[in-house]
This record gives sequence, C-alpha cells and structure tokens, in this order.
Amino acid sequence: MDTGALSRLNQVSLQGRVAVVTGGAMGIGSAIARELAGLGAKVLIADRSAGGAEQMAQTLHQAGAQAQGIACDVSDVAQVEQAAQAVCQSWGGIDVLVNCAGVASAPGQPYTRCTPEEWRRTLDINLMGAVHWCAAAREPLLASKAGRIINISSITGVISTPYMPAYSVSKAALISLSKVLARDLAMALVTVNAVCPGYIRTPMWGELVQRGTLPESEGDKFDQRVRLHVPMQRPQSVEDVAACVGFLATDLACHITGQVIGVDGGVTI
Repeated sequence: MDTGALSRLNQVSLQGRVAVVTGGAMGIGSAIARELAGLGAKVLIADRSAGGAEQMAQTLHQAGAQAQGIACDVSDVAQVEQAAQAVCQSWGGIDVLVNCAGVASAPGQPYTRCTPEEWRRTLDINLMGAVHWCAAAREPLLASKAGRIINISSITGVISTPYMPAYSVSKAALISLSKVLARDLAMALVTVNAVCPGYIRTPMWGELVQRGTLPESEGDKFDQRVRLHVPMQRPQSVEDVAACVGFLATDLACHITGQVIGVDGGVTI
C-alpha cells in the first residue's frame, strides 16, 4: 500500500470526534448512528422516543462504541438546547451534526387536503428541527477543527410530490437551509450538505400506507415502483445513506459543502 493510501485511511477515522444524530433510534437515523460509531465517533442519539434512544445507545455500547441516548423533540427549542448542552458537558463539544429526525405528512392531493395543523407539524419537525439544532450546535461546530452538518432531505425535496405536499416542501426547504448555512459557515471551514435518500423500505414507508398517504396497493407494490422510477432498478438501503453520511463526516470530504447528494439509484437524474 502506498503512502497516499495510508494517508487517506487516516482521514477516514472519526476517532475522538463527537456526533449528534437526531431521529437516531430507528430507520435511516439508526444506520447513521452505527456508521459514525463504527468510524470511531462518540455518538449522541437524540430521539423523541427516550426508550428507543437508550436502546440504540446500548446497542452501540455492546459493539464497543461510546454512545448516549437522550429524549429530544426537535420541534421544541428548549429540549434541543438542553440536549446540546448535555453532550457538550459530557464530551466537550460537537463535531458532526446529522439532522435526520423527520415525519411524513398527511395526504394532500389536492394540497388543500393538508390542514394548517399538518403543515405546521411537518415544517416544525422536518425543517425547524434542523434550524433549532444548527443554532444550538453553532458555537461547538465553530470551535471544532472539522465541523460538519449533514441534513437528511429526500428526493421529494428535489422533485415534486403532489400527494405529500407538506413533506415535499419541508424537504426542499431543508435543502435551501443547507446551502444558506454552507455559505454562512464556509469561512469557519464547517461544511454543510444535504443527502437525499431514494426508495427505501423504512418505518416511514409503512406509515404512509397506514395513514392513507399512499394507497395500500401501492405500498404492497414497492418493488414495482422501484422498477418504474429508479434507473438502476433496485431499491436503496439505510446502509447506503449511512455510508454517504459517514464519508461526508470525514476529512476526505473537507472541501465538499453546499451540495445536494442523491442516494437514489438515479431517480433525480
């Protein structure tokens, strides 16, 4: 192995760094927590489910990682600030912030079917949750020598999804937030990027079917939808998204900022 390859291997490690993953108790968030822990980071799992966060932290502990779980409703500014303070007190700062907490919106085709309450709930969690965490983590990230913000958006933030208007709008806004913050924090060498997952069987997919956002027949034909919409003709996995996030968190990605990266098999080509 040449010296260049050895140098790049060193840049992959997150040893000694502190990562926060919101919505980290299940689905894509839990895969990201495992990925960052596997790269050596100390991981705080912040999730509205206290039990889920603690269970995920225990899973990482058993694998030899340092992890904590904390209950946090990302739409609540006070809870976010308390969680950020807690991790800084425990581990001295925050180097990586992954905003993954999110909810699906109610059916809305036409968009007037989506009530004002549903719009507020979706935007409060999917967009404002990231805003709150980015604000609470700003000073620790500025103090870090390798600050990273990675926002988990969606292909629905890139292409319109009329049957989920509030969700699609919230994810598009999250992409815009990523670009705004990338420019704001660039001089401090803090990178900010958005990752857009494609077709993945997660608990949210089942929730969409259960709530009627997607017809049950469509939910049952996940593979058919993949063949219809995904150029690579195969679904993505939570591990695919986690691998992308892991890369963006490392020193290898130190010059990548303000980007929107689709992990979607080509859906957004």
